[in-house]
Amino acid sequence: MPRDDFGVTRARPAWFRLVWTTFGLAAASLSLLGCGRPGKPTTTSGAEAPAFRPPVAAEAPPAAPVAAPRADWSVPQQFRGQIIGKRVRFFPRKLLALTFDDGPDPQLTPQILDLLAQHRARATFFVLGEAAEGQVDLLHRMAAEGHAVGVHAFTHVARVTPEQAATSLDRTATIVEKATGRRPTVFRPPYGITDGNLTRLARRRGYAVILWTISSADTRPIGAPVIARNVIHTPNPGDIVLMHDGSGHRATVEALPQILGDLGRSGFAFVTVPELLRAWQEWQAASAQSPADQEGGRG
Repeated sequence: MPRDDFGVTRARPAWFRLVWTTFGLAAASLSLLGCGRPGKPTTTSGAEAPAFRPPVAAEAPPAAPVAAPRADWSVPQQFRGQIIGKRVRFFPRKLLALTFDDGPDPQLTPQILDLLAQHRARATFFVLGEAAEGQVDLLHRMAAEGHAVGVHAFTHVARVTPEQAATSLDRTATIVEKATGRRPTVFRPPYGITDGNLTRLARRRGYAVILWTISSADTRPIGAPVIARNVIHTPNPGDIVLMHDGSGHRATVEALPQILGDLGRSGFAFVTVPELLRAWQEWQAASAQSPADQEGGRG
């Protein structure tokens, strides 16, 4: 029986007990309906509410593309101001330096760059100033993709006066520097002439004067298969290969896939001329050779 605040039990009338009993039965029924299973949230529309989903964290901004490593155009001191027309004797590493003269050409040079990229090969481009002057994007791409850009001359002439040599060399070097952000360190004289004013000045300026040890002979109308064979035929580790990317050298582009593919499968890696010179210097230092221990010559 209910108790009052003083703990005294008091009798309740019958109607009160009836109401109390009815209320208890109703509560028990509701409890039986709701217990023993998970409840569902109610909605005002009668439709089932969507399942709970944790909040999604804000997506991080996309990472910036990784820039290609900056090509190193540095040349060891022992080769600066020197004429390089021979390879180092007994050099053991299967490195080749592919070089391209007379460009860049707006049609052919991009195709050469595409092929080099496909084969993970690096090369050196000896550019003519008059061809490079309007091809800033191409020069920038060469450097951005790990190639070296060297000076050929401003125009492809055999002999110039000392004054013309200074203008030709400096004007071309400035074009390269403005497009790539760095000064060229290697020079190839037109026609391989080493006793002219251009070569004399380049040597005084500290350029490494680069000739070649293998010629593709691609200035002749010999076709892509012969050009490829001229390069692929028994190259030696440390060779410097002469080719051209100037206007009219479509056959060179067509020969390049075979050159890169065949020599690559035989274990050769294609590097820039500055890379090759640094590899020579490292090997000479390790084997105590002098820079005069070279063999070969111009192709």
